[in-house]
Amino acid sequence: MMRATYLLILAEVAAYGLLSSDPSAAFSYLGFSTSGFLHGQFWTPLTSIFVHVDLFHLGTNVLFLYIFGVALEEKIGALRTMTIFFAAGIASLLAGVPFYSSDTHIVGASIAVSALVGAAVVLAPNRSSPLLLFAPLGLVATIYLIFNAFMLAFDQTGGIAYQSHVIGFLVGLILGSAWRRRPTPPNRTPVNNIRLSQRRV
Repeated sequence: MMRATYLLILAEVAAYGLLSSDPSAAFSYLGFSTSGFLHGQFWTPLTSIFVHVDLFHLGTNVLFLYIFGVALEEKIGALRTMTIFFAAGIASLLAGVPFYSSDTHIVGASIAVSALVGAAVVLAPNRSSPLLLFAPLGLVATIYLIFNAFMLAFDQTGGIAYQSHVIGFLVGLILGSAWRRRPTPPNRTPVNNIRLSQRRV
């Protein structure tokens, strides 16, 4: 059975291939902005997760999605992992609204990925990956949080939505803590940001 994380990665890559021919239209109609949302673009908190600015933006998000998504699927199953990705990602995006101007477009999967990273701190802290030189995911996640908090304080370029990264991490941490106290139901087989119009998360 194919892991849900793999299907999600395929969806991200396919969306990039389909949308890369007209990125400005993708940002305008699929990227999230407060102004667009208030004017009826209610689909954008979801669709923005599948819009990326360039291959580097896509590649970094897919890399962390693979590492942390697979680790969480093995621990809590596909359904809960995808719940963290989508529900926490969308909630964190909306919670970040006060930090950006109303016409700022936010695109990319990294807010949702940040939620997976936060959840891994409590759900899979000792899991390692060869793609991260076998460092424990709990340590990598902590460094990720510190880096984003540092950049939030000192990066003045405004190109990356560090605020939403931090929010996503904390929301994932909360969900992960709640599910850590609830074992995976029996008979379930666990399965193994953004640029903005021009801000990337």
